[in-house]
Amino acid sequence: MIKIVFIGVADKTHALLVLGRLLAALGHKVLLVDSTMAQSIRGYLPNAYTSSAVQDFEGMDVAYGYLTPEQLERGLAQAGTTPTYDVMLVDTDHTEFVFRHNLSQFDKRVWCWDGKRLSLEKNEELMLRLGLQDAESPVMFFEMLAPAIPGQLAAWRAEMRLRHIQWEEAVFRFPLDERDAAADLNNQHHGRIDLRGLSGAYRYTLLTMLEQLIDCDRKAARRAWSIARKKVRVW
Repeated sequence: MIKIVFIGVADKTHALLVLGRLLAALGHKVLLVDSTMAQSIRGYLPNAYTSSAVQDFEGMDVAYGYLTPEQLERGLAQAGTTPTYDVMLVDTDHTEFVFRHNLSQFDKRVWCWDGKRLSLEKNEELMLRLGLQDAESPVMFFEMLAPAIPGQLAAWRAEMRLRHIQWEEAVFRFPLDERDAAADLNNQHHGRIDLRGLSGAYRYTLLTMLEQLIDCDRKAARRAWSIARKKVRVW
């Protein structure tokens, strides 16, 4: 199973749901884990529970309400799905899940922020609590910036404050676009993940994520987008 962690205080729920849909379109069995404090993924599910749960949604399994790996394992065991996944996407903004799981156990790591100074400071504190400053060598991370605004902010990449992180060459930037914001809100209120209405830049970034994180080629990524875009659930 490929394990990918998205860590940081930025809101990345919609992007990960779209990524999960694309992976499912490629034929992968996907588990998306929302281990954030806010549990924002509940806002996208047609019938979300107030406690923890594992639910089928848009061709993937979505797990929420689990703050530690042990809690998740118990939840998956109860659902009877533990050994069946090809890809696990973990969204977290605290140390409880990742620290116990150990960052080295994830195949890919994505550092997520929204460009705000406070977000940078919180992410820096998070990395320090994970003990990355004591690592023998810098830990490899992709950077995800959402929203990305024009200017030099994205190029800065927090390198002066996070020297214990080594950046991958690819950067996942989601430009600020009202079309993407509208699609996000519509998907929340309709309880589905509809790719129609998303901007070309959003599409490009998701296809790049597929290529970099799952090692699929651009042709396969485009095919996945086409399949997922045509399949729209109507309630």
